[in-house]
Amino acid sequence: MAVEGSVQTAQSTSKWHIKNTIIAGGVLAIVAFLAGFLPSYAKGRRLENDLRQAQQENRMAQLRDLAGMAYLQASQKNYGLAAATSARFFARTREVAAQTPQSGGRTALQDLLSGQDKITSDLAKGDPEVLNSLQTLFVKTRQATGIASGDAQSQ
Repeated sequence: MAVEGSVQTAQSTSKWHIKNTIIAGGVLAIVAFLAGFLPSYAKGRRLENDLRQAQQENRMAQLRDLAGMAYLQASQKNYGLAAATSARFFARTREVAAQTPQSGGRTALQDLLSGQDKITSDLAKGDPEVLNSLQTLFVKTRQATGIASGDAQSQ
């Protein structure tokens, strides 16, 4: 009987050792998976943030371009083109403001829309005084897009 007890003890020790080896192997497999996955995941998140920021900066540059183009067209006394460009500017400003996170940037973009009626009517009449309004709009756009994109300096 002593031999049977030592055989059972050896078998239970062997089962316990196998069980621990399987658990340790599983833990090592999980650690190896995480060691390979986490750096790629972090890089992906960083690249997504970079892409989102670049898209936001692109939207702000488009607004600056449209405001500048409307001013240039009006200064060349091409009020019809300036009116079309300013209409695109105001429509795009609404879109960008809606996509901008709630912050000072969104408010600054929405403030650009306040002069829409005056600019639109002055362009429709061909009033040369619209240049002052468009110049002010251009300057405010540069300031607002600097705020909205997180740029500390107003350009």
